[in-house]
Amino acid sequence: MEQGPYSFTVRDRGRTSHGVRQVSVELPAVDFAPGEPIVTEAGPHGEYVNRLLPAFHPSRHVTAVAVPNSHLITVIDAYDEAELIETGRRVADTPAAFPIGANLSFVLPLSDDEVFIHTYERGAGLTPSCGSGIAASRATLSRLGLVDPELPVTVRNPGGVARSFLQTVGDVWQPVLEGNATLVYEGELDPAVLLGDGPVEYAGAAHMAEISAFAELSRENMKVLHEAGIHPTEV
Repeated sequence: MEQGPYSFTVRDRGRTSHGVRQVSVELPAVDFAPGEPIVTEAGPHGEYVNRLLPAFHPSRHVTAVAVPNSHLITVIDAYDEAELIETGRRVADTPAAFPIGANLSFVLPLSDDEVFIHTYERGAGLTPSCGSGIAASRATLSRLGLVDPELPVTVRNPGGVARSFLQTVGDVWQPVLEGNATLVYEGELDPAVLLGDGPVEYAGAAHMAEISAFAELSRENMKVLHEAGIHPTEV
């Protein structure tokens, strides 16, 4: 699949035991030294890895990475949703330090191969799940030496469960993201109708079995998070 100058390879990965459809996506290579700096202090093609920045947070370290959209990643030891929101708003309100804005993800390790990630998206706020945020977080874990690049890591978001690992391609890391691709509705629409003046009508049907399967997986995911003491806002 092509999107502008970037290529994405999508593969079918079958279904979970719940019946949730799975796919894998090979994303563009991560870049810890982008030409357009995410943090002003880094400058063009400069790295900003695991550093303290008062404009970001008084005590938490942050890493900047492009996937290719801009991300700021912080590895935490306890999750505080209000802190994530406050920090995300601070990034948005400080263009002198963050000239192009950035998505912000808090990453909480749950075990050697499992993490919780919640993302405050640039221009949107808290999001149940962010694919590029997962990729950026996964790359940061390996950049900090916390996880081997090739190790598949289970990622729990408020919006569901995914897995991610890194492929070494030449001298860069290419993130691979595996997660659900639930079909919720299928319909047919005559494009000519969209050009008319009347209401748009079309025939279709909801995929209730897939919706129910994902709902079961989502309930299981939230149960695991609650048992770990994590209580994110549910959408």
